[in-house]
Amino acid sequence: MHAVILAAGEGSRLGSHGSEVPKAFIDLAGRTLYDRQHGCLTGHVDELTVVLGYAYENVVDDITDARTIVMEDWDDYENAESLRRGLAGIDDDVLVLNGDVVVTEATIASVVDQHSSAADRSVVAYIPGYQNHSTALRSDDRGLVAEYGMITGHRHAGLGVIDRSHLDAARRYLYRHRDEWYPGLYTAIETEMAPIPADQHIEINYPRDLFAARRKLPLEATDELDLQT
Repeated sequence: MHAVILAAGEGSRLGSHGSEVPKAFIDLAGRTLYDRQHGCLTGHVDELTVVLGYAYENVVDDITDARTIVMEDWDDYENAESLRRGLAGIDDDVLVLNGDVVVTEATIASVVDQHSSAADRSVVAYIPGYQNHSTALRSDDRGLVAEYGMITGHRHAGLGVIDRSHLDAARRYLYRHRDEWYPGLYTAIETEMAPIPADQHIEINYPRDLFAARRKLPLEATDELDLQT
């Protein structure tokens, strides 16, 4: 499996906290988000690609453990184009992780395991519980993704696996929707929804998220997944 971390955006909502580096490389309690992500991915993927854009020159030379793709025109597109470029040259199942998301190794394992048993379907992680303040997913009666966007539904967790059989379709979709958010892709390919626990997930968008994350760390897997639907 090949992992792609999407780290091209500016993270402007963080203000001065992310002004000199991509959001994935800000410090979170003594370690960067990227370092935390890398630690969780190592046992589950064979290769890693990081898509960079904003302030890439401040971090690219320090990334020696992954392939890097630089989008100098990062601000002309949305993250669908970041993912499209990240998929270039890959012929394998692809684990997609947003650069501003940290999860536990156990969460990565659960999503990878669901994909392994999904019979040529892709998989996307979500946080159970209907909400309308973040981008969300809704499924059909087969448990496959039917809708994505600023809708009432389960919060998209910034983590998924694109099955290798879907790569050509994914690239075509992403090319047609370069100015949109990439998770719309999951409505275009057969994608199962995979619940993950909210207490094993951190997403950094605002300074308040940094403070909340420091209280939440270290993320630890619980013996039983508390998935309230």
